[in-house]
Amino acid sequence: MLKKLKLYSIIIVPVLAPEQFLDLHYSDLKPNIISIKETITLKVDKSASPLFYKFKDVKIHNNISISGNVKIESSLKSEEKDSYFQLGVVYVGDYRPNYFVKKILPEWLLKIININNKYGVGNIDFYHVSGNSTKLNKKESIRDIQISFKTITHLKKNGNFEFSVPMRDKKILGLWLRADGDNHHGQFKTTLTKISVN
Repeated sequence: MLKKLKLYSIIIVPVLAPEQFLDLHYSDLKPNIISIKETITLKVDKSASPLFYKFKDVKIHNNISISGNVKIESSLKSEEKDSYFQLGVVYVGDYRPNYFVKKILPEWLLKIININNKYGVGNIDFYHVSGNSTKLNKKESIRDIQISFKTITHLKKNGNFEFSVPMRDKKILGLWLRADGDNHHGQFKTTLTKISVN
C-alpha cells in the first residue's frame, strides 16, 4: 500500500543529470552515435553499443513511462538480435562473479555487473518496441541472471511509440537503453523524448 502512495517521480528524459548515463562501447563493434541533451538520440549505422542509466539511489520503483520516435533509413530484417528500441530494467540480485569468472564472461554482461559494484544482479527485463509484427516473449539465463524479452508495443506509421510498464517489487540498479543494428545492417535513429520513473 505504501508503495502506491509515492507521489514523486524521477525525470530521466528530458535529461536533468547527464552524469548518470554510461555510454559504453564493445571492443569489436562499431558504436552508435549517442547524443544526450533535452532528448536522447541513438543513431544506429550497422552498429551497437550499450547506453546505461545508473540510478543514484538503488530502490524499488512502481512503473516506468517512455515515449519516442524512430526514423528508419534501412530497416531491420529481423528483430531477434537487433532492435529499434528496447528498454532493459536491471534489478538487484545475488549474482556477483569472482575475479576469475569475470575473465570469461561476455563483455556486455560485465558492463551490466559493473553498473554499481555495491550490488549483485538478479533480473534483466527487456521491453521491446517492434517495427513489424515481431512478438518477442522469451526467457533465458546467463549464470544466475534471469533475462526476459517481451514485445510491449509497435511503432506507429509515423515512427512514434509510447508505453508504460509496472516494475517488479525489487530494487533497480539501472536502465539499459538499447538500439542495435549490427547483425542485420540496420540504419535508423531512435529519439527518446520522455522517460519518467515513479
